[in-house]
Amino acid sequence: MALAALERGQAERVRDALRIDGLAARDRGLALELALGVERRRITLDCALIACTTRGELPRDPFVHTALRLGGYQLLYMPRVAVHAAVHTTVELLRQVRGFTNAMLRRLAACVQQRAADPQRPRSELALPDGAQGPRCLALPVDWLPDPEAAPAAWLGAVFGLPEPLVAGWLRHHGLSTTRAMCEAAVAAPGVTLRVNHRQTDAPGLVAALAAEGVAAHALDAHLVRLRSVEGRSPFDTAAHRDGLFAVQDPTAFAAAQALAPTAGETILDLCAAPGGKATALAELCTNGGRVFAFDIDRDRLALVEEATARLRLRDTLTVIDDLTKAPPQCDAVLADVPCSNTGVLARRVEVRRRLRPGTIAAMAGPQRELLQLAMQRVRPGGRVVYSTCSVEPEENRGVVDAVMAAAPGVRLEREQLTLPVAQLHDGGYFAVLRRS
Repeated sequence: MALAALERGQAERVRDALRIDGLAARDRGLALELALGVERRRITLDCALIACTTRGELPRDPFVHTALRLGGYQLLYMPRVAVHAAVHTTVELLRQVRGFTNAMLRRLAACVQQRAADPQRPRSELALPDGAQGPRCLALPVDWLPDPEAAPAAWLGAVFGLPEPLVAGWLRHHGLSTTRAMCEAAVAAPGVTLRVNHRQTDAPGLVAALAAEGVAAHALDAHLVRLRSVEGRSPFDTAAHRDGLFAVQDPTAFAAAQALAPTAGETILDLCAAPGGKATALAELCTNGGRVFAFDIDRDRLALVEEATARLRLRDTLTVIDDLTKAPPQCDAVLADVPCSNTGVLARRVEVRRRLRPGTIAAMAGPQRELLQLAMQRVRPGGRVVYSTCSVEPEENRGVVDAVMAAAPGVRLEREQLTLPVAQLHDGGYFAVLRRS
């Protein structure tokens, strides 16, 4: 089981551990929903399950623990799944403790009410996704959630399945209302946005090509198209995908590539190119002999950039390199889309919650500064660098930019943009445009 492998530390990402290639489309979608959903709601599920035990703790066996979460997720967050089906499938997985499993999940199911959660009982009642009969809530007979007045970070963390220190930082920087919206975005199933490959088509053409193959989408603007639903036929099983008419890219990520603003004939270096989303976007934006050199220290992941370059038919513009000496020593523009904590993309990178511990974010800043300094060395005088992350933490964003500018007086900040995540619309992230004088 992929989730058990994650629990044991045998996998880093849910999608890498799942074995779903041989499944039918419907079964594949269900497996993804279960795996990603359980990981998103892991902290909340544990709080609810512990409240339903007599011992006040869950079994330590990773497989048992994970299977209980799986059953609990179906009971709480998948109202279309019948109670008996959710309980039965979990009991079948845990035959060695079937009596305990059956009793715990039946106790949890009995506390799901067909009504809205009482706002006067924020410590014992939790709003759940609506069912066929309307609002639903989990109403336990005990206070199983922290006090939202005395400990707002702990309460939000338990309700939305996020580490308390992370939420505490958001509260300091953004206040309660905005932080709650960020928490809601972190647990919402993200939408799917496609970037139009203007070398092959335009936005109306892509929408029409997808519609002809049973995929409903609509144009957000000239560059981006959004799927109307994540259910139904996958856009990645279409001729439109095979023919390179589009690539997947969130609006926030595309904005960082656009910020580099390639002009005719420029030479561009992408320092951290894998898996290729921004590098291919830059290649599509290049005109009149412009060139993009895509580098990454991870040679295995560079293969993904190669694949994307070939599928999108960008070999005349984009060159994948495994050694920086293969790029010009100084380019007109450099993109440093650096590795980060991923706190702006928690809805997609669900397992990041496990890695966010005190000190994690601060530890990222050192390597990020080094990469931005390298980018400044690789750009010509008068050229520009875009520094970007998919983090919303100031330590990784403006903090890094300020530190590099302090050490290099000839660098100035032209503009920056912090985008906070919005549920099902776009991810969070940051970019800064720097000019070397």
